[in-house]
Amino acid sequence: MSAKPSRFIHLLHPRYWLTWVLLMLSALLAQLPFRLQMWLGRCLGRLLYRLMKTRRYVAERNIELCFPEYSETQINELVKKHFEANGMTVFETGIAWFMPYWRLRKRFVIKNAECWQALQQSKTENGKSRGALIMAMHFNTLEITNVAINRLFDMSMSYRPHNNPVYDLVQQYGRERHNADSKTVNRRDVRGMVKAMQQGGWLWYAADQDYGSKVSEFVPWFGIEAATVAAPPRLAAMANVPIVGITYRRLSDYSGYEIEFLPEFESLPSGDNRADLVRLNQHFERCIRNNPEEYLWVHRRFKTRPTGEVKVYAK
Repeated sequence: MSAKPSRFIHLLHPRYWLTWVLLMLSALLAQLPFRLQMWLGRCLGRLLYRLMKTRRYVAERNIELCFPEYSETQINELVKKHFEANGMTVFETGIAWFMPYWRLRKRFVIKNAECWQALQQSKTENGKSRGALIMAMHFNTLEITNVAINRLFDMSMSYRPHNNPVYDLVQQYGRERHNADSKTVNRRDVRGMVKAMQQGGWLWYAADQDYGSKVSEFVPWFGIEAATVAAPPRLAAMANVPIVGITYRRLSDYSGYEIEFLPEFESLPSGDNRADLVRLNQHFERCIRNNPEEYLWVHRRFKTRPTGEVKVYAK
């Protein structure tokens, strides 16, 4: 990832100075001892829990809908843990983008990497390397676990460009610095994503959020019809590649991260896009149930509703 000099000069405009200062502060904090940063992150999360009342409400509402068996006490406890996890994410982002890898590599526990390695070494009928679509999820360890994934595998990463060009520039740098052959790809660049996979590339794609009705189909999510990004099975079909899974989480003592590489989904894509989306959502649900506090509950997952349905969020 590189920026043209003229673009870089533009990013020195005073309107971006605060962003630069905050990013430099993040780079400095990333050099602190790892466990200290995790402690500071949990403290920050407790503060955010008190200050971010609207986001707290969204998280409570989402968990109430997805886990109807939970009592009010259980919901409140999970939301508190979730905000602590989000606080750690603030520091983990700086770690992922700015901490030297030699300090970070011991923090990762890798499981089942051999199933991806075997798939990457396989060839198509034409003798070309076999591409794949990686189905990721918005757990709040997403940024830091991508460091280890990038070190092990070359891949393109689908993402939404940030509205702040300075943040977007540094975000791309942070995500690409661990592997010269890994690139970020605008999620709207369908042709570019398909081409990358057809050429044997692996595409990291997270499709578990509500991006509106224009790009979605309504599919059950924890038993509730939710706007679900329709693209993944279609992208895989267009590129003629398999879909593989991955999950990641913090270790229970906050000393590092576990990353588990999952095998390719059988008969996916199947040609029935809705059925494929149902299977993917069921997979996401299983992963979330195993690690609920780290999922991004502050996102309005049920904001888009089918015609005639009432709004889910009162705030």
